[in-house]
Amino acid sequence: MDHFFKKYDSFNDRFKATANGLLINMLIASKTSSSFSKDVIFYEDGTHKQNEFINAMYSCFEQLNISKKLDAYKGIYEHEKRGKSGWFPIVVIPSPVDDYSEQPAEITVYRGCSLKSFEDNSYRNRQSWTTDFDTAKEFAFNRYGFNKKDRVVITTTVSNSDIFWIRAGEREVVLNPRFTPLSDVIKLDYEQCNRDGQI
Repeated sequence: MDHFFKKYDSFNDRFKATANGLLINMLIASKTSSSFSKDVIFYEDGTHKQNEFINAMYSCFEQLNISKKLDAYKGIYEHEKRGKSGWFPIVVIPSPVDDYSEQPAEITVYRGCSLKSFEDNSYRNRQSWTTDFDTAKEFAFNRYGFNKKDRVVITTTVSNSDIFWIRAGEREVVLNPRFTPLSDVIKLDYEQCNRDGQI
């Protein structure tokens, strides 16, 4: 909701009035219709940011229409628009999706992030990690047009009790949003990556 209101409050009152009507229609349709996509149409009459906002919310309400609550979280988390350059809601998986006690007691995961987020520990607020070092390296240095010189791959060890979801794609491990790392270090920085000819 914080993410939603930050975006919503950036718009002027005229668009907010339009958005309110569209969102109410989406909410009603998501609760009553078994064919949400046929009853609610995309909004394409505003600016790029306005259209993007409404269409992202459309996707969220569509997931609510077809899913149970936890499945809706998962559907939005996995949505094809997540992580792209455009705005899409940040979804927190609030509880374990499955029992992961059969996993090793400690698991090593990787994440591509900025050096600043490592230094101020804000990376700990993110749930999405991977068990594949090369995937983390790709996200650190080759995605979304980040300044590569400010990017690092970090590795952390966590308890299996902090695993909330293991997804097959990109060998992703979704962690408890309040996880406590057992260890965390920079595995690879820009200078090392560049020196080794990896980017």
